[in-house]
Amino acid sequence: MRVDPFFSLGLDSSLDSLTMRQDSLTSELSSGLAVALPSDDPLAASQGVQLGSAISQDDAFVQSATSLESKLQVSDSALGSVVSQITSAISTATGGLSGTLSSANVSAVGQELAGIRDEVVSLANTTYAGSYVFAGTVAGTQPFSNDTSTTPATVTYAGDGNQQFTETPTGQKIAVSLPGSAIFTASGANVLDSLNKLVADFSSGTVSSSAQADMNELSAGLTNVTTQRSVLDASLSTLQQTSTYTSTNEVNLQAAQSALVATNTATVATDLSSTETQQQALLNVMSVAGKSLFDYMQN
Repeated sequence: MRVDPFFSLGLDSSLDSLTMRQDSLTSELSSGLAVALPSDDPLAASQGVQLGSAISQDDAFVQSATSLESKLQVSDSALGSVVSQITSAISTATGGLSGTLSSANVSAVGQELAGIRDEVVSLANTTYAGSYVFAGTVAGTQPFSNDTSTTPATVTYAGDGNQQFTETPTGQKIAVSLPGSAIFTASGANVLDSLNKLVADFSSGTVSSSAQADMNELSAGLTNVTTQRSVLDASLSTLQQTSTYTSTNEVNLQAAQSALVATNTATVATDLSSTETQQQALLNVMSVAGKSLFDYMQN
């Protein structure tokens, strides 16, 4: 009988290969990952990195949008209160212009208007998370101060005229603030200035001849505040819709990333079973071959 000297080595090599294959499939089945290392599938690994970057970008925007939505809601609530206060001021001033009030009652109208003005100034200095929402881009500076040492009182704006924006993952810019100057001290619709003048118009006990004109300016200011509020509401709606879309997209990207590196359990289980069968068959062959070689050597 002639014995191939490389036969045994070939069997050993085949067994080693099957053992490595079995270990790899077992590990893949256990981890659930078809791509555990970049070297397992460089293309899939690269695509996974790209998806991971997009997921991180989406997540960062969603987190930021949550805070910005709250800020816009605070701003909207403040402007809603301003609208109510201005409406009350106009009603109070209208009553004061009736010409039937006593001097004391006229002065009382001035005091009531002063209280409304102070409330509006306070609302104009609304803060969210330690920042002034109507200060433009200098959110750390109180935007409005009112000097009552003069008659009429004078208001000063310390903010700037710039808007703040946020950018979506697709590059869309959404305004998330309005400068207080555009809301409270707009030319021809200066809410705080007209309130200060109305206070002076009634505080002396005699209605000033300029009271009607000052009230008309306040009415224009009310219209402007309502308009500016609608701008913020539109931004809030856009931000909420975009955040919802981005959140859904993030979930889809995560699913795609998982599918890219996840193992096909059924296929791997079948391959593992086949590999184990081949390995056992090879062991049987090696066992028989070993006995045959031993018998040959005995003879």
